[in-house]
This record gives sequence, structure tokens and C-alpha cells, in this order.
Amino acid sequence: MNTKLILIDGMPGSGKSTTGNWISELLSESSIAHRFYHELDDNHPLRIYDRKFTTFTVAEEAEWFAAKVKQLFEDFVEEITRNDDIIIMESYVFQNTIGFAYNMNMNPEQILDLTKTIQEMLSKLNPVLIYYYQVNVEQNWRWICKIRGPEFTQKRCGLYTDEDFVNAGQFWTSNQDFVFDIVQKWEIPKLIIKNQDYQWEVYNKKIKEFLLELNV
Repeated sequence: MNTKLILIDGMPGSGKSTTGNWISELLSESSIAHRFYHELDDNHPLRIYDRKFTTFTVAEEAEWFAAKVKQLFEDFVEEITRNDDIIIMESYVFQNTIGFAYNMNMNPEQILDLTKTIQEMLSKLNPVLIYYYQVNVEQNWRWICKIRGPEFTQKRCGLYTDEDFVNAGQFWTSNQDFVFDIVQKWEIPKLIIKNQDYQWEVYNKKIKEFLLELNV
């Protein structure tokens, strides 16, 4: 397998950044040239900086977003094909693009059209995917908020009461269901980790075996 792109995706707080850093360390140990794009990196090649959005039920906003995403991915793929580095990319296919469009109430058919375009572009890089599926979404939100504290829980996510967590669980379950259907249908090498008990040592072993099988 001659992949140039390792995708790591899943819901917020699912362990993507930790996994990306860990894979980066594995590649460094094997002296494999690579770059890891953390979702919060400055000057991220796939982040939209020049516009804020309100709702994708407004056709103009949805169309502008879709066109911008396509251009960013086109430029990204073109740049990556010019060098030999393996790219580790977290979040920007599903959580921050497809999942974001879903949360902003874009028409599902428009989301699927955008998804197809992104997948066709990325196929040039022979991508592989590691996807974290949360078995209990509400439990995941409670867990990650407990770990990250009130700065993340309240100020960033706006979660204060028990009812807030229940509602967040329902909201993100719907998001995950939509995204996961796309993940399952995408015909690329992928490892789906169904996270319920946060057994990171077990998950890391599966990831290492997955990458070795692909000769990464």
C-alpha cells in the first residue's frame, strides 16, 4: 500500500489528536517522512478563515461553503502530490466538513454530493482511514468534559446541566449516524474502532497492526 494520507476522524473528544501524535511518533521511529496536521494548527490548509456561517438552509451560504471546501481540498491534494511525505490528517474530512455541514442543516443530498467530490479528490492519495465510533455518545461527552474541565465544557461547549448532556448526546448521535453511514460505504482501507471503554492500549495495538498490514 503506497498511501500518502492517513485520515483520523470521529466525533469531538474521541482521541483523534492523541492518535495522530502517536502515529507521528511511530513514523518518526521508522524514519518515514511525514507531516501531522492537527485540527487546530495555525494556517491549516483545509480551514475556512474568510467567512463565518449561520445556517446552510440559506442556499447562498451552503453553496459558498461547498465551493470553498472543494477548492481547499483540490489545492491540498495538488500540494501533497508534489512531495514524498505521508500526511496524517485529523478531523477535516468528517468532523469539520461533512459533520459540520450536517449540523448546519445543509440539504442531505448536497452533503452527499460534496462528500463524493472530496472522496474522488482524495483517491489520488490512496487514503486510509482510522475512525472512532462512539458506542455511547452521551457517555463520551461526559467523559471528555470531565477530563478537559469547565473551560472546555462550559465556555466552549455550553454544557452546564444534566439535561444539557442528554441533549448533546442526542444531537451528536444523529450526527454520528449520518457520518458513519458514509464512512462504511467509502471503499478505502479503514479501521473502525468502536470506543466504549476507552481501552487506548488495545486501540493502539489495532492501529499499529492495521498500518503494518498496509505496509505504511
